[in-house]
Amino acid sequence: MSLVSGGERRVRTDIQVLRGIAVTAVILFHSGLGVMPSGYLGVDMFFVVSGFLIGGIIIREAGERRFSFVDFYIRRIRRLLPAAYTVLLVSLLLAIALLTSSAFERFWPQFAGSLVFSTNIMLWRQINYFNNSAAFEPLLHMWSLAVEEQFYLIFPMALLVLPRRLWPTAIATATVASLAAYGWLYPRSPGVAFYLLPTRAWELGIGVLATFAAAAPRWRRGARLLFPAAVLAIVAVCFAPGNVVGSYWLAVPACLATAIVIIAGHNGSTARVMLAPVARIGDISYSLYLVHWPLFAFAHCVYLTEDLPVWLSAGIIVATVALALALYSFVEEPIRRSAARPALVVTTAVVASILLLSAGAAVLHVKRREAPRIDLTGVTGLALPSCTGDGASIDTRCSQSATPDILIWGDSLSQAITPGIDATTDHPIIEASKGQCAPLLGIAPVDRDATATFARSCIAFNDSVVAYLAKTPSVKVVILTGRYFRLLQDGTRAMIRDANGTSIGTAGFDPMLAAQVRTTAALRKLGKRVVVIADPPQASFDVGACWERVRTDLPTIVPAAAASVPVCAIAGSGALGLAPEGRQLMTAFENDAATPVIRLDQMMCSGAICPTAWNGVPLYRDGAHVSRTGSILIGRRLGLGALALSAAR
Repeated sequence: MSLVSGGERRVRTDIQVLRGIAVTAVILFHSGLGVMPSGYLGVDMFFVVSGFLIGGIIIREAGERRFSFVDFYIRRIRRLLPAAYTVLLVSLLLAIALLTSSAFERFWPQFAGSLVFSTNIMLWRQINYFNNSAAFEPLLHMWSLAVEEQFYLIFPMALLVLPRRLWPTAIATATVASLAAYGWLYPRSPGVAFYLLPTRAWELGIGVLATFAAAAPRWRRGARLLFPAAVLAIVAVCFAPGNVVGSYWLAVPACLATAIVIIAGHNGSTARVMLAPVARIGDISYSLYLVHWPLFAFAHCVYLTEDLPVWLSAGIIVATVALALALYSFVEEPIRRSAARPALVVTTAVVASILLLSAGAAVLHVKRREAPRIDLTGVTGLALPSCTGDGASIDTRCSQSATPDILIWGDSLSQAITPGIDATTDHPIIEASKGQCAPLLGIAPVDRDATATFARSCIAFNDSVVAYLAKTPSVKVVILTGRYFRLLQDGTRAMIRDANGTSIGTAGFDPMLAAQVRTTAALRKLGKRVVVIADPPQASFDVGACWERVRTDLPTIVPAAAASVPVCAIAGSGALGLAPEGRQLMTAFENDAATPVIRLDQMMCSGAICPTAWNGVPLYRDGAHVSRTGSILIGRRLGLGALALSAAR
């Protein structure tokens, strides 16, 4: 917001416009309106701006030997904590009123992490930022503040131990190393690359390097020549398709373009071409960022879906602006400008942190005591320690016998249905499950939830299952279960292996059918009988959360609700298992791939309605997976184990 030099506060209008564009892009992305598919890159732009402003202040003060850790962190406390703590307090109150006990279990570490700027680490261990379930986490956005503050804890210390002449080289080296780590790790571990400081520091580093470039006339001249292209690039990347292979690289042009705009406008000459209203949005960008996401997330929790009505998303945007103006006017700016003594500032921050932590812990205790008796643990599969569902190859310890009769092969949906099969057969079972990896040879999805590296590991895992079966004659029946419909969604990409090698192409009906033909043929060549268990009906909302909310009398709006639809039941239009393309695929599996299919999506439904509770017992733990309790109930009602054995061919 300001650039401090020699005691003078100068407002950079161009930087405020950058902030305005960045926060607008983030809010529109989170709104779900589809306006800016890659609007999340606004956060990357923020990192560059922060690196330029805050990093520049540190460099100047350290270079002039007047940098003080105490003064610097006091300024950071004044700047960040009052508004952040206000939002955290309000979020805690809303969480008390709107979150279930299981949702609060996830909220609590994010809340505590926000108070010590470690939310990014908590979220890395909890959830993929781009996963649909991330929409239900009210403090998801706090990860970026944690990254910034971790950077500003380490950066001044690093400068003070290095000779001043080495600063540009050291910062450039660290920036390049961080970018290399980001590019190398993202396909292998997206959570680490997205959330953690070592793979995000390059964006702040670009901003810091911009302070050196802005001081060099030739760099400024070059930046002014590139300025129009940089502005165009900033806009273009925000509108770029988000769910494509390698989309994480969009952060690089976004950050470089932001740096070019900053360097070009260092003397303020570009401010004349900027729009004052956008700069005003930049003035309140911090408050806007803090306020917007909890509003969207709590709305998602009440609506039980990541797709909010357009009118509600638009209303939340309006409310965000109004609340952010109030937060900026009455909390952020007055406290930042206050003349409170440093000791009082620190004491107040410490006391506020302790009070918020204590309040959050107390609420957690109460929420745990009110937890309804609904199975939402997600503990599925065979009840054996080795059945993790994330191995690089089949784990032969995940077996009830050294000579199993049945192999259940698939992704998390196969893990979910395994207890139901196990409860209805005496034949020993071995489980071969890998999350997000359907039991299809030579094909695997490639998207934000599954990188190309993961797709290769999925194909290798499935190969290991066939290799195991080739040397295990005791296995007579192979049961296949997976989220096949994922690869039928528009725009989904897949890694496909054929006679010409492995490549990434468009997924869809024909590649999946070809993969099923290969899979069935390979298994029958080994003398195995095969059967597919189709997905249970899958909802467009979180069924488990729905039942938990209903049982605890929390406000709930069910997307499928109508006068003729029971509470939390799945209407036919919302069940992916009943969608035309799903029926067509299962029919093709039976006819063209000669593979028998047990149609859970039909057997669990009555007409166009799919009950999600039987005898008063909820069956699901989310919108797609049945719980262990539900799996056993389904298995016993349908005689699933015996049915699978008799149907297998």
